[in-house]
Amino acid sequence: MTKSDIVKDAIRRFSHLPKRTIARYVLHNYGPIFDGDIDKIRSLIRYHTGATGDKARSKLKEKIEHSGGVIPATWRQGTTPYKLPVGLWAIFSDVHIPFHEPKPLESAVKYAQAENVTGILFNGDLQDCASVSFWPSGRKRDFDKEVEIFIDFLDFIDNEFPKAIKVYKPGNHEYRLPRYYQQRAPELIGLPLQAVNDVLGLEYRGIEFLDYFQVVMAGKLPVLHGHEIPMLSRAVNPARGLFLRAKSWAACSHCHTVSEHTERNIQGKILTTWSFGCLCDLHPDYNPIGNNWSWGIALINVEKDGNFEVQNRRILPNGKVV
Repeated sequence: MTKSDIVKDAIRRFSHLPKRTIARYVLHNYGPIFDGDIDKIRSLIRYHTGATGDKARSKLKEKIEHSGGVIPATWRQGTTPYKLPVGLWAIFSDVHIPFHEPKPLESAVKYAQAENVTGILFNGDLQDCASVSFWPSGRKRDFDKEVEIFIDFLDFIDNEFPKAIKVYKPGNHEYRLPRYYQQRAPELIGLPLQAVNDVLGLEYRGIEFLDYFQVVMAGKLPVLHGHEIPMLSRAVNPARGLFLRAKSWAACSHCHTVSEHTERNIQGKILTTWSFGCLCDLHPDYNPIGNNWSWGIALINVEKDGNFEVQNRRILPNGKVV
């Protein structure tokens, strides 16, 4: 757009405002194009509104008017569901590194190895990101150390599953980092080196990092982290709450609880929903007593025709997978 195009577009929208106010708007949005000079902008506005005298008015080729009948471009951002390749997938949920629990995590790894899984889906909150959390904490905030421990975990996974496909769906805890930038340093949001997948070298490791809030499809089964559904009810159990919102078969993490709920719809189709257990500290500072969290790991077998089979396992305190 030329300078005149920018000014005329502003006049079209805000012709009811004083000219200096319009000039401030243009300066805020396009300042560098006008060398940051509000008087240059105001002069152009006066010219295009015919406010610089009869002679200049007579030279204007067009009168700027409000245009109608055109739907403005939308800012909506859609995401295509990510389809897991056919095979047997291990679902690691809510590890919350560095607040993970080594014993159930080790049991989950050995169980997945014994089942010879094709791939691993890290289904959200793999990283806790406590150091950039909005919520106050008595712990020392050290994001660099969190990243170091997380990289050590990725090295461990690479060693334990050298041939497995690895997909990383971010959850609400990973979203803490871009939200932190939005609130504290918005000018950093667009810099490639600030993205969590670049900081952690996920592409270099061959780990597919999905978009925030992107749905994963395990065949015909939608797999969510869970934070995508606001106010997911945990009455009875999280799987039932998921069923009431999804009205379809579905699976989620986020609730840190192994649960399952099955109903038959009016057409006789059996619909089951699952919530997966976590692999983190069951008694964190923000929820130390009275929660019904449980450790767990899930397996999803994705078939060529889109059918699926879910095994939702609990991990006992002694590390046994049941």
